[in-house]
Amino acid sequence: MEIYHKDGTFPRYCDAVRKSLDSNQFNAFAGLTSNEDRFRFVNGLRSIVDELRLKREYNGKGMEQAVALKTLGNKAFQAERWNDALVFYNKCYVSTPKENVQEKSIILANRSAALYHLEKYDLALRDMQRALDHQYPNQMMYKLTERKARCFLAKKNYEAALECFKSTVTALDDSNLPLERKQKLERDAQIMINLLPKNIELEQKAKKKSSSKPGDHTGPVAAKIPDHFVEQALWFDQTEDEGRFARTSSDLKPNTILLLERPHVSVLLEDYSLDHCTHCFKRVSVPIACPLCADVIFCSDECEKKANESYHRFECGFLPILWSSGASITCHMALRMITQKSEEYFMKLKPELETGLTNEQIDLLPVDDYRKVYQLVTHESTRSPEDLFQRTLMATLLNTCLTLGGYGSCMQEQNYLGGLIVHNLQLLQFNAHEVSEMIRETPDDIGKSTFIGGGLYPTLALFNHSCDPGVTRYYRGNQVCVRTVKNIPADSMVAENYGPLFTQVRRNERHETLLNQYRFTCQCVPCMQNWPLFSEMDPNVIRFRCDGGKICSNVLEIPAEVNEFMVKCTECGEHTNIMKGLKSLQDTDMLFKAATRLHTAGEFEAALKKYVEMMDTMSDVLVPPYRDYHLCQQGLRACMLEFGNRFTKSVAKK
Repeated sequence: MEIYHKDGTFPRYCDAVRKSLDSNQFNAFAGLTSNEDRFRFVNGLRSIVDELRLKREYNGKGMEQAVALKTLGNKAFQAERWNDALVFYNKCYVSTPKENVQEKSIILANRSAALYHLEKYDLALRDMQRALDHQYPNQMMYKLTERKARCFLAKKNYEAALECFKSTVTALDDSNLPLERKQKLERDAQIMINLLPKNIELEQKAKKKSSSKPGDHTGPVAAKIPDHFVEQALWFDQTEDEGRFARTSSDLKPNTILLLERPHVSVLLEDYSLDHCTHCFKRVSVPIACPLCADVIFCSDECEKKANESYHRFECGFLPILWSSGASITCHMALRMITQKSEEYFMKLKPELETGLTNEQIDLLPVDDYRKVYQLVTHESTRSPEDLFQRTLMATLLNTCLTLGGYGSCMQEQNYLGGLIVHNLQLLQFNAHEVSEMIRETPDDIGKSTFIGGGLYPTLALFNHSCDPGVTRYYRGNQVCVRTVKNIPADSMVAENYGPLFTQVRRNERHETLLNQYRFTCQCVPCMQNWPLFSEMDPNVIRFRCDGGKICSNVLEIPAEVNEFMVKCTECGEHTNIMKGLKSLQDTDMLFKAATRLHTAGEFEAALKKYVEMMDTMSDVLVPPYRDYHLCQQGLRACMLEFGNRFTKSVAKK
């Protein structure tokens, strides 16, 4: 990941600053050996820092705009276009300034009405409570209490509905309604007050009768997905050539969950900042707004509170500056790695960061501990002075946002934190992952895995690369899930993929990409043996495993149209009965058709089981690269992506 995009302001600024330095100044910078010294040097060029002219600005909020959106929402509501009304009310709510508290309460109440008609009762109740928290007018309170009663009625919570209908009668006393209208609403509420006790009595009897039956259950309860999980067989080895990498201590079957992990840091792309929760990446249809800016949204009060108690209070008002500068998402992540903790936190860590921790100590740390990621590879020693200068200059921009936001109380802290930002910019280049969402135009669309943000996952970052990876990953919000897509023998490396697959991209192109972006030459089996592209695999040749077993690893390449069923291995001399393999191919063809049918029908768990059975069968007798083997892997990946973030545009518009 690069640190900036060419269409922003930063590249021009960087070019101008670089040209302003004479050779002596740049040579002095090139001779520096620590990130803190580099930052101090560049940040000390006051004319450079002053040239940034950064200013915190809260854009996108204003009552004129909010009133216009509210009017559009009301018109849509009156026409019973509930979804359109919801869209306009959402935009109005996000646009309403913090100080217009009562206006905000009214728009929340209006939005709750649209949600009620859309039968989203829990969300409607949430909005009504938030309207009350924002000083909803007493003379209009009857609207909320009556709507709350209707929501509880729909949810069959008769006791709560009864209390709300009683509150409606009381609230009508404060209303400014004409007498006739007030009396009608009061009569309607009173009818429900008289009827509901019977419903409550019947419900209590039914519950008592139901609970008295032995073995009577309400159904299975969905298991809570843990925030962090690592498969017991997974462990992390280390060698001089390969660094730290994942191994398995036992055989792993396809579709085994190896890792569930929350990010140390994650950031949404600008294009998705008003569609997804900025804290957890959940797609949001009914947003919670930031009180000050209109640049981000949240899915819940909990996420809004967590964000504004940590990183967002420092980033708020600066996000448009970052976006317009062309700073890449890794720059935003480098900044947020700092803003999500306090200055005191980092100052206390300084001695340990300088001396370093052992791998065993690091592995025991929680995911949000900065020491968990600090020692990830940066390739600092092989970087050019130009590369380091660009990253340090970017750090001055990010640090200026920090200081203007009130983070870092003295120059000593600023230089230290600036040095950490330079460090972050280096490690993120090699360790960050793109967070994706499967987006479809229609339910029948095959879909496209779309880059919506970035995350740094401390455990996932330790997995090495293969052009034929043993795992695939997908995301639930910003949580990553890693599953196996083939049989992985005990004591083998467990590798993921950093970019190009051997089935799609030729070896020389893969090597060029990996060398440029990650600074290594891939030595995986497909690269060493120069496996063909999927389109070039010969369907008329079957690659059988020699029956010599563990003694012989030879591959028997047999024409599909073969008359002999006992084939002698040229290496071990053992004979292999390929009838077994040919029978397996017939079985796998049936399994593949069944898996494809189940996948199309949306029965993804059942489809996965068929694909796993197919993979097990093929692994016993066949050796990749082989077309059916990789089609099976593709099917496994496609099913697994369905368990992650996904969105269908045509369904959302209804």
